[in-house]
Order: sequence, then C-alpha cells, then structure tokens
Amino acid sequence: MGRKKRRTEALRGELLEVAAGLLASGGSGAVTTRAVAAGAGSSQAAVNELFGGKAGLARALFAEGFRRLAGELRALETSGDAEADVLDLTLAVRSFAHRCPHLYEVMFSRPFADFRPGPQDARAAEEIYGIVVGRVAAALGPGRADGTAKDAAIGLFATVQGLAGLESSGLLGSGPESADRRFRFAVTAAIRGFVDTASASAPPREA
Repeated sequence: MGRKKRRTEALRGELLEVAAGLLASGGSGAVTTRAVAAGAGSSQAAVNELFGGKAGLARALFAEGFRRLAGELRALETSGDAEADVLDLTLAVRSFAHRCPHLYEVMFSRPFADFRPGPQDARAAEEIYGIVVGRVAAALGPGRADGTAKDAAIGLFATVQGLAGLESSGLLGSGPESADRRFRFAVTAAIRGFVDTASASAPPREA
C-alpha cells in the first residue's frame, strides 16, 4: 500500500470518527461537512472528496453502526441454551441502542434527509443478519421448513425494533425495571411463538 493511500485512509478514518462524535453529542443536525472538517483539522474539500458530501458521511455512519454492532454480537458467548442465547442477543442490541441512540437511529430510521439506503447499502447489515439467523435457527431446532429461520429472524428483529422504539419514547415501562421486564417477556414470548409455529409448519417425517 502506497504512502499516499495510507494517508488517505487514515484521514478518512479520522473524519468518520469526528462525524460519529458529532452525531453522538448533537444528533444528525450536528453532522455537517464544515463541522467534520473543522473537528479533524481538515477541509470541506477533503470531506467532499472522500465521502461525497453530507449524504456520503451519513452512508459511512450507517455502515459504521452496523460494523460496531456486529462486533459486539460476534463477541457474545453461547450458553448451550438456544432460547437464552437468542434473548442475550436481543439484549445486546437493546444495550447498543441505549448507548448509541443517534447511531442506532441512522441504522434503523432516516434522520438524514439527503440519505436513503439503497440495495448496495444493505450489505452493511449482512453480518448481523447472519448472526441473528444462526441463533434463531438453533432455537427453532432441526426439521423446520425451509426459510423458517430467516422468517423468524426478521420477525424477531421487528419485535426488538418496536420494543426499542417504545423504550426510547418512555412508553415501555414506568422505570428501568418494568421496561426490562416487559422487554424480556415480549422477546421470550416471540421466540417461543416462532418455535411453536416452526414446529407446526415443519414437513412431516417419513415413516
């Protein structure tokens, strides 16, 4: 790798780190090419060249959020209890949403008016999708119909998204304890419902 390319990649990483910091402290409105350039001691021209303007910064933050969350999910250990392992995964996603609310919003909502993820951006979520499907498949067990694990994984993530949205609005419970209890109850009920449905729809075994 040439020296110029290393410098360019280092600058891009620094600019992205500044953008993530501005997002964390001030939300999407704080992320401008001018502010990012100033925070890194660089220029707006450099930001535009490396990211393609504010929309490109938003796209990079979108991918960065999935990269960070994937790293946390990869680090989760398994217990041998498939249901508990799926619950642990959803709790890790919830924890990430608590700690990085603005980044989570970029990943799953649309706070930047000039950025709408396209098909190529969906690749950023592929590793997380694979991790979720893997744990859900273990909970469903063998003999399920084709595609059931993927269907259940999407349903599970939709459940987590809805619960996280209620919690961020203060509507999941009157305090941390009730919110935690309801989150765990709803996720556990969803997992068991997917298991029962998968078992009912499984193809009959040959005699």
